[in-house]
Amino acid sequence: MRSLLLSACLALMAAGPALAYIPTLNAQQIQNAYAEGQQLAQNRDSGYPLRAYTLYAVKDTLKLEAQNGAVDAVTIATPSERTRFESFLSFLGEDPITPQQAFQRAGLPPYNVAFIVFAHGMDAGDQTFLNRFSMARLKLGGQSLRPVETSKSGTSISQYPRTVGETGIRFGGTVTYRFELPKRLIGDTGTLNFTDASGKAYDLPVNLALYR
Repeated sequence: MRSLLLSACLALMAAGPALAYIPTLNAQQIQNAYAEGQQLAQNRDSGYPLRAYTLYAVKDTLKLEAQNGAVDAVTIATPSERTRFESFLSFLGEDPITPQQAFQRAGLPPYNVAFIVFAHGMDAGDQTFLNRFSMARLKLGGQSLRPVETSKSGTSISQYPRTVGETGIRFGGTVTYRFELPKRLIGDTGTLNFTDASGKAYDLPVNLALYR
């Protein structure tokens, strides 16, 4: 189930050190990200590493607690990381693609970043929770940016087996906020702000120097 997969990914450290955000990838950088994804996927028991790209996660992503609202985790997606991820997926799915195809599937044009919010419904029957997320704001260098795209996944049943007093079943899904960065701000720090389906507000620190 989704929450179990998310927990496994967040428990892993990223392969290699994180580097400063690369706003546009050259051919060699695309090849490097592709090769990393292929190598990671060869060990099918290890999962895909997300911890180094995680801005926020609840203490236990397998346990529902009311004070945590609707969000399990928030990760940042960069052109390099998403190219690596698409390469990883293609290997697992036995769907051979080229490095350039992995880059294209990543869906992040130059000077773009995205924030992926992993979330769940507020009760066992709630399937409309993604529609109750607010628009996000990315504040960098004193400038407030609106997303150029906000996309929402479908929902599917997710298990939270460590939940006390109930079965721990929710519908889960993702909200993805994509931003285009002004060139002068790509090295800045700031915050990501949004409100989840429960009404809880998030103000998450963002430092682009931590992510390649």
